[in-house]
Amino acid sequence: MNIEEFNNAIKNNIVSQYTLHDDVDSYGNPNSWIKLTNKNDIEAIAKSVSAYKGRCVVMSVYRNEDGSHMLIYHFDIDGMLINVEVPLASDDKNFISITPILPSANWAEREAREMYNLEPVGHPCKDRLFLDPSMPKGEMAEYISLSKAQVGLSDTDILWNKVNEGIK
Repeated sequence: MNIEEFNNAIKNNIVSQYTLHDDVDSYGNPNSWIKLTNKNDIEAIAKSVSAYKGRCVVMSVYRNEDGSHMLIYHFDIDGMLINVEVPLASDDKNFISITPILPSANWAEREAREMYNLEPVGHPCKDRLFLDPSMPKGEMAEYISLSKAQVGLSDTDILWNKVNEGIK
């Protein structure tokens, strides 16, 4: 399987425009990038990855300066890496969960919910992944200056209070 074959598999199932380009990392490993314009097209991508017996390796999330978020799913199909960018509008916190299609996306989507307060609609598990239930959702949305983060401080003491409670 190569990226042209994968592109042929997805192009009739994606409803909006997308771009695809190939890249090679500094170690010479090939990878491909797909940029979606419609967040709902991730479902068609996930179905194609599943059809080729691929998996979700991890998902990256970042917030743009305008407050919108970008989800990047990183898929592996028999050693071929495919990165898919899924844009969310600044007032949009929901995205379609692909976990029912690719169970390997389970923890990544739960992490996006927990850390960025984004909701994977249709995700089968509502449990938190690793943060204590008393901590607010969207921890990564809170601003923590780099100088504070480097010494383990935040704008709240919730985390360290929990750590200290566990030590006692």
